[in-house]
Amino acid sequence: MFWRVAAIVLVIDQLTKFWATASLPVDRSVPVVPPYFYLTLTYNTGIAFGLLEGHGWITIPLTLLVVGGLVWYHYRYQPPRRTQLLMGLLLGGALGNFVDRARLGYVVDMFDFVVWPVFNVADIAITISLLGLVAVQFFDVPTSQSPNSGAAEEKPQ
Repeated sequence: MFWRVAAIVLVIDQLTKFWATASLPVDRSVPVVPPYFYLTLTYNTGIAFGLLEGHGWITIPLTLLVVGGLVWYHYRYQPPRRTQLLMGLLLGGALGNFVDRARLGYVVDMFDFVVWPVFNVADIAITISLLGLVAVQFFDVPTSQSPNSGAAEEKPQ
């Protein structure tokens, strides 16, 4: 599941970026659901939210570390399917933006909700993945332990 999800995210991300680059005018919003949602083609040379403009190259070694860590963890621990799904989203999103940075020197963004910086499919996958992994860490009951274990232990008489 891990590899399939990553591949699907990467392909969808790159296809939407190719479509946006071929179809949308640069830095001019195309209304979809005004005044809430627009398509706005932008080129992000920084990192998340346009921070460190012109220094996006910093993310290349960081992305390689994240990708290596995800692959190592996947093979070392063989996590449950839901974790593989979330890790696959993270891997696909990281690779989607990595491909842009390595090939173009910037990341192509197009989804614009006006109150939030413009983003892309890879950003959506990364955000969902990180929120899901945090939720699993904090709210998931380990599968090796029943939810009520230890709560009603019988004492020997």
